[in-house]
Amino acid sequence: MHIAKRLTAILVAVVFVFGMMYMPAEIFAVETDSADDAVVTDTAGTSDEAATPDVEPAGAEEEGVAPKTDADTSVEATTGTENEEPVEASTEEVIEEMSEALTVDLDSIDKKEYDGFIYKLADDVTKKEVKEMENAIEDLDESEGQEVEEAIKKELYTADSIETIAEVVSAEQIEYIEPNYIARAMGTDDPYYARYGWYLEMINAPYIWEKEMLGNGVTVAVLDSGVEMDHPDFEATDFTEPFNAIKESEETYNPIDITDDYGHGTAVTGIIAATANNQKGMTGIMPEATVMPIKVLDGKTGSVADVVRGIDHASDYGADVINISAGITSDSSSLKAACQRAAARGTIIVAAAGNDYNSRAEYPASYDTVVSVASIESDGTHSDFSNYNQFVAVSAPGNDICVPWNNSAYYLVMGTSFSAPQVSAMAVMIKQLDPTINYAGFMKIIAATSTDKGAKGFDPYFGYGLMNLKRAYDYMAGDISMYDISLSGTSFTYNGGVKTPSVTVKKANKAIAANYYRTTYAAGRANVGTYKVTVTGINGYTGTKTLSFNINPPLVKGIKAPKRGKGKLTVRWKAMSKNQKKKTYKNVITGYQVRVSTSSNFANAKYASVKGIAKTSKTVKGLKKKTTYYVQYRSYKTTGSGTYYSKWSGTKKAKTK
Repeated sequence: MHIAKRLTAILVAVVFVFGMMYMPAEIFAVETDSADDAVVTDTAGTSDEAATPDVEPAGAEEEGVAPKTDADTSVEATTGTENEEPVEASTEEVIEEMSEALTVDLDSIDKKEYDGFIYKLADDVTKKEVKEMENAIEDLDESEGQEVEEAIKKELYTADSIETIAEVVSAEQIEYIEPNYIARAMGTDDPYYARYGWYLEMINAPYIWEKEMLGNGVTVAVLDSGVEMDHPDFEATDFTEPFNAIKESEETYNPIDITDDYGHGTAVTGIIAATANNQKGMTGIMPEATVMPIKVLDGKTGSVADVVRGIDHASDYGADVINISAGITSDSSSLKAACQRAAARGTIIVAAAGNDYNSRAEYPASYDTVVSVASIESDGTHSDFSNYNQFVAVSAPGNDICVPWNNSAYYLVMGTSFSAPQVSAMAVMIKQLDPTINYAGFMKIIAATSTDKGAKGFDPYFGYGLMNLKRAYDYMAGDISMYDISLSGTSFTYNGGVKTPSVTVKKANKAIAANYYRTTYAAGRANVGTYKVTVTGINGYTGTKTLSFNINPPLVKGIKAPKRGKGKLTVRWKAMSKNQKKKTYKNVITGYQVRVSTSSNFANAKYASVKGIAKTSKTVKGLKKKTTYYVQYRSYKTTGSGTYYSKWSGTKKAKTK
């Protein structure tokens, strides 16, 4: 069912929107305090071909459609009670004791992202020890704070805190502890999602939401008829300062007035970044993206000069992506040059292909620096109103799309105007993963990941096919070894636990989102030694890069004054505590090494070693008599074929007899 009225450009300097297709009058409005606002009618005029929609209103009148909620998919951990007995050790001491078992640095993740912990017992824990642990759990007040029942599979347990785990099991009995991350369903409690979110399913939006691809840190400029920024579905949407590019006269010009008298720009913005999970309206594809609203259309039309001004403003102020759901029927050198300027800065421009039912080229969509988007139906066929030509790059759903409109309304719309912002949202996701991706890179991703439709391969109706967010996300792995990968440190000193360096991946000196790659550490990490960190692209791609870091033994106590002898010196250091020798450093120190030299920079030094963690001195013989020597010591650990050393101690000097 198409109720579109064909649109034609009167002059080259006139821009027309590619989405003036709507279901009038019977469409839905959000609930308001005023009964007069309960139904919003179209004020832009209707087509001569308009007909009553064959879908029911989706507003407050709709009954029998229960919105989905997060209740069935969120993972929750049991929390403790106020009566829980206190732990004798301080939080810092307990966490330090358990630090070897923690899989992550707790300071590196938001506490809102997890609820308690999951822990697994080591393979060598006996049945008797397991029983003792479970008995200890049952002894906790009302068994709160810890569950005996396995959380995911056998031998996995949950607890509300590290302290609770320490009450029932020792650090030596644990293989690992990890946060009990909270799983959330995205976009399911917005009331129109269940009924009208088909197009989001079609382009695999839920898949990327699960990967936390929401547009964080990416700015998308919407060049359109303005935006109703106080629309209920934008309550959590992040907007930059708006910009009005329509400058009719100096006296009346207001650069931040982006009032959307039509509603088209509000709809386009909603597809990209409407607030998710606010129990209102629909869900934007990239709900946490930053929107730069730029008014270039006065109602349905605007001038090329205004669009050029809008493109330059977006590019000048750092827009990563620009969406233009409008165009002209004739080429314009000014418009083309503006697109080239923006593309040269790395901005990805996406535009609607047009709604002329034919193969005519529209601009800016048909420029070689702009991604042209055609419309596809829910059954995978080409929308008959959508333009088709050799410039079409990709297709996206463009019929019966539920969008926010002005006056706090919601409409079902149709047109390539509403296909383009879906591809813009995909560009936002790509920019979140890799901010260096430009037009050429984005086109490569589109060609490689779109779901083929129509004739095999590229064709003028679908371009490379239907946009596919899942494939695009998975494709982004590539060969991670091409990137600049570094560790937060390559040498750590053992201080009671093994430190794990964090990984930074950069391209062209810009950090890449952590969603782009995964890091794994060599199994069997002990206290001291060399360990490998392997960085791999997402989704199991084989492109990897391996880096190394060392854990070195500690220097426990300070050096003492050497004991002098004839042609010899006894280098001495302070003894460690009994607890340190037996527990803390038992497996991380093999012995000690000393060095003596007549030079303060230890040139031509003489070295000697002594084995044993309890040793506190080493005599170096064969020295010159009545000569001043500088001395130092350090601890060492031999593991496998490697020997690892602590830093050198402070320096003492003494004169031989």
